[in-house]
Amino acid sequence: MTRIGSLLARSGVVGGAGRLSAAALLAACSSTSARPPYSPQPPAALARVDFGPPPGRVESIPPQPPGADAWVDGEWILRRGRWFWLLGRWVHTPPGATYSPWVVVRSSEGALFYAPSQWRDSRGTPIEPPAAIAFAAASGSAVFDPQGEIEPTGRNLETPPALGRRRQPAPAPSSP
Repeated sequence: MTRIGSLLARSGVVGGAGRLSAAALLAACSSTSARPPYSPQPPAALARVDFGPPPGRVESIPPQPPGADAWVDGEWILRRGRWFWLLGRWVHTPPGATYSPWVVVRSSEGALFYAPSQWRDSRGTPIEPPAAIAFAAASGSAVFDPQGEIEPTGRNLETPPALGRRRQPAPAPSSP
């Protein structure tokens, strides 16, 4: 039994059948998919944004197809001031390449910064992402903010913007 399952059982929240349900739920929420080799986002990749992305979409991951060796989770990408969901996908990792997942961070002063995901060669130079072999299924339904208002998001996308055309948000002007 998992640590969480045993805590639930000791607290009296779940009994015998409930323990099995809790274990099944925890197993369903964990990912055993192969991931591409990781590389961190360099600080220079971060650009200031005025507002963060909505909550992530729930995706159904398809079975690993032949030729795919890595699963890349879906992510929010910022295009023309609007967040679009880039579907998760199975890919074949380019030889020697690493993957820097998208990130949103807040500075100690409260400013919000975003960097889109990026594939890099063995020298750390950005490269075009590998072609997707299969995509996740994700809902295209409305996304709500904490106040219950609909977030103005774009549609789900299957391909990221090309490397030469990627538009990161313009850096905010520095304060005097």
